[in-house]
Amino acid sequence: MKLLLTSGGITNPSIKDALISLVRKTPRATKIGFIPTAMNSANGNKDWFIAQLTNLRENGYTWIDIVDPSAPGVNWRARLREVDVIFVSGGNTFHLLDQFRKTGFDRWLNQAVKDKVYVGVSAGTIIATPTIDIASLPPSDPNLPQLENLRALRFVPFEIEPHCDNARFSSVEFYSKTRNNAVYALDDNSAVRINGDKIDVVSEGVWKQYD
Repeated sequence: MKLLLTSGGITNPSIKDALISLVRKTPRATKIGFIPTAMNSANGNKDWFIAQLTNLRENGYTWIDIVDPSAPGVNWRARLREVDVIFVSGGNTFHLLDQFRKTGFDRWLNQAVKDKVYVGVSAGTIIATPTIDIASLPPSDPNLPQLENLRALRFVPFEIEPHCDNARFSSVEFYSKTRNNAVYALDDNSAVRINGDKIDVVSEGVWKQYD
């Protein structure tokens, strides 16, 4: 399994190089399936969403299909069959998990990650972990679908809190003391790379790991 779990997407050369190392293709030769589903229920300014696409384009990724599995009538299985990277964008984590379950995208993704690279951004990163509990930390995502079961995809055995700065590290550390697994706190210039059994952090910023 090859995963790149980011806070803000492809935000610096080190994270770009990490993605290239996983895909083993140049950016221009790489096909990306961009999943915007989490954004649909997020309120307010979407400049962060635009930035994710802009960063991909500026880093040489010119083949990008935007595919929303929650849109009626979209044959997302066929469209995503040909891509190299499943790029799951950010937004509301509870909405994302709810739609993944309702559309069957979670089950499809469990098979797809065997031969495709998964890139998560914010909510797309949290959903790859064992649970989305951490999305309830302030400033929390509203639990719009009123989910009670917060079990996520479980691609990795640890949790990740994105968008961290010095003010938020302490709350993540406190949260980690209530968990049985490790918790990573990442700023927007950091990511966790998983390549089979190898796990490392790629960063040009600040991150912490709490065991």
